[in-house]
Amino acid sequence: MGKFDRFFEDIDEPQSAFRSAGEDTSHSKEIRGLPKGKWIMDGVYLMEFSRRIGSPHGGSPLESPDEMSVMRRFGTAGKTVFLDLETTGLTGGTGIYAFLCGIGRVVGDEFRVMELFLEGPGKEASFLDAIGSAIPPGSCLVTFNGAAFDIPLLQTRHVLARSEPSWSGMPHVDMLHHARRLYRGYLDSCSLSSLERNVLRVNRGSQDIPGSQIPLFYAQYLRSGDASRLRGVFYHNELDIVSLASLYCRIAHVLDGNSANGRELLRAGDIWCSRGDTERAMEFWNTACSYPVSEAEARLRRARVFKSSLDFASAREDLLFALARIESGDAGQSGGATVYGLREELAKLEEHRFGSPDRALEHTKSALLWIKRNRHLLGRAGADMYRSMMHRYVRLTKKIMKARG
Repeated sequence: MGKFDRFFEDIDEPQSAFRSAGEDTSHSKEIRGLPKGKWIMDGVYLMEFSRRIGSPHGGSPLESPDEMSVMRRFGTAGKTVFLDLETTGLTGGTGIYAFLCGIGRVVGDEFRVMELFLEGPGKEASFLDAIGSAIPPGSCLVTFNGAAFDIPLLQTRHVLARSEPSWSGMPHVDMLHHARRLYRGYLDSCSLSSLERNVLRVNRGSQDIPGSQIPLFYAQYLRSGDASRLRGVFYHNELDIVSLASLYCRIAHVLDGNSANGRELLRAGDIWCSRGDTERAMEFWNTACSYPVSEAEARLRRARVFKSSLDFASAREDLLFALARIESGDAGQSGGATVYGLREELAKLEEHRFGSPDRALEHTKSALLWIKRNRHLLGRAGADMYRSMMHRYVRLTKKIMKARG
């Protein structure tokens, strides 16, 4: 059992400590306005709360991340521990340090969060030790943008403190990477706040503090010794941890095929395909074909697989469907496919796989017409496309004339 496991086990109140009345006075250090909690090390203050599994969070009940077995295919191993930092700056660098660390995990039928607060920079060594002690051995760390920010920052602070993190070498899953693969291009942003609003349907309360203002609030606390305005920061970090766990479960469901969103299923198929599981990817794309918003893109993905498996008839059918949707302007996002690209692909299929230069020539003519209509948008690339397609047009014409004798 880790040094601080007893703090998880002794929680009596299911409500957030940040919404509880009263302040800790056992070790105040002249700091005013701290929420209910306790000093656990020199300069390190602990606040904790719990939420019951199944309680609402946004548009869905909170689930147990440890039950999402599909995530083991994506790097999760052991018990999941969710980590999020609040820091004195947003850009990183040796002058930036963390002053608040939220750590969440499942204990029994509850999702429990502990927040470790740093009294001031002179106590950072104790703060880093407290973070390491709060992460049970054999855990898997889950962060949001932690691969680029949280984990490197903590590693840098340990180097400066001449210490070694106890969590070094633990598995780590950065949910930002999965979120981008599922939602980039469909959402204006893949930030956690954007995912909360658009995917999890979470609306933060008025006490929340925008992330950009958090360093300023901590600087004001260091000057005044009054932590009252940091309560919004503590609340912000609490929600970050809970939403991160909720996002983890949501993405796990999508990767397991439990979604009624065609775009999510489409992108989940892409993820499985990138891992070499084409059969499972095809299952997702077949399902995505039943949603108008994702059908054209799903058929384009299937066409590539059909071609690689030499099922050229099915590939042609899907390409023709996607082409018709794009030409009608009813394809939505089509993965960057254009009339030119699809016409060229179909021309190749008709000539080389079906032995029909006449149909190949028709696709070539249509591609040339599309280039002419859109030349003002294509710029220099349009000239190269026109030369390439014109070369195909001349060659196919000669081939047809020769065949007709």
